[in-house]
Amino acid sequence: MKLWRTIQFSIALVMATSLPVGQAGARAGAATPNAAEVSGRHPVLMISIDGLRPDAVLDADKHGLKIPMLRSFLIGGSYAQAVINVNPTVTNPNHTTLVTGVLPAEHGIYNNRPFAPAAKLPKSYSSYAQIKAPTLWGAAKAAGLKTGSIFWPVTQRATDIDFNLVEGNDEDDAKIADDAIALIEQKNPELLTVHFVNFDHQQHEFGPFSAEGNAALERIDTALGRVVAAYRKTHSGGVVAVVSDHGFDRVTHQVNLNAAFVDAGFIKLSGKGDEQEVTSWKAFVWYVGGSALIVLQDRKDQKTKASVSEYLQKLAADPANGIERIYARDEYANRGLPPAAEYVVAFKPGYRMANAMTGPIVKPSKGGAHGAFSTRTVRADMHSSFFITGPGIAAGQNLGVIDMRQIAPTLAAELKVSLPAARAPVLPIRGQ
Repeated sequence: MKLWRTIQFSIALVMATSLPVGQAGARAGAATPNAAEVSGRHPVLMISIDGLRPDAVLDADKHGLKIPMLRSFLIGGSYAQAVINVNPTVTNPNHTTLVTGVLPAEHGIYNNRPFAPAAKLPKSYSSYAQIKAPTLWGAAKAAGLKTGSIFWPVTQRATDIDFNLVEGNDEDDAKIADDAIALIEQKNPELLTVHFVNFDHQQHEFGPFSAEGNAALERIDTALGRVVAAYRKTHSGGVVAVVSDHGFDRVTHQVNLNAAFVDAGFIKLSGKGDEQEVTSWKAFVWYVGGSALIVLQDRKDQKTKASVSEYLQKLAADPANGIERIYARDEYANRGLPPAAEYVVAFKPGYRMANAMTGPIVKPSKGGAHGAFSTRTVRADMHSSFFITGPGIAAGQNLGVIDMRQIAPTLAAELKVSLPAARAPVLPIRGQ
């Protein structure tokens, strides 16, 4: 039997429950590899490839991608033509929706980082306790199942995850596969979530469908094949879902909206050069990426609200600023965005927000970005992916365009666990 040399459980992989060793061992012994399948319960392995656009798999030849494992899902399983993800189209909110089935307004993870106008770089949402909605891990644990996770966002100190790896090198795809295989073979969780993030990082630096990005996805495809093969040996009746959180766009320009807000007097700074700090503000731009959220310090201040609205329209009128549209609160009220956001600034393809507080508003840039305001018909390049295989899963079935909120209840149904907050309909993945 392999040793836990890859994860080094004594340091990095934490038993999230407070069960004594004897009780934990009893639980582990009670769940054999096939016991979950006798009652119609199917163990679940959900693997997220951060930043995977569906067309990377659906049109792999067009993009010169050699990803046989991912392409095998198109023949052997069911898949979405596209997944309408939640806004903002960034990592943390969407990964949380993947395990809760609800919008950010319900689960509480509104962006990658909380709003903190005085901070140079606000800390990311990371603590599991910040999630305000029931999760798949919690539902599985309540049903007496073992749960595991590797590098899934917003899972630090997760009490519902029995085996939880959150520290280490999340760039090493082969190592992540080693860790997942070791966890599958030795701890055998009925629900396991795994997050590969290196593909996202390469696309940020070099752009979507760059040579570097494609090479990263091909490495992950190899790692995915190894993990799935190990999973099939342990859970022959389990289902494997491959998901993503958002798509990507190639960047040509960055827009420093807060620098514009400083120029307009909505933000006051003190100090000089890079040492300048925010001393006061009436309106501030909450960074997203391909979009931006505008927050008013006092939402009852109608004078400032009117001034901000007028100023945003002035910025949008100049094509050089790359603003596609300004959305007012009532235009996105049902999309789950933060209640603090008064406006959403949607950038044109090729433009993204940057964080400088001084200097030019618009600068040339390169690489890739996501976070654009996206709907079923707007910015399809932000849409994410869903593929699923397993015994009884309909083969070669195109599910069409689906809502990300359908994924969690679908997997809950496979696990035969209750996730009542997830109200979206279950996907028709099983053959008749």
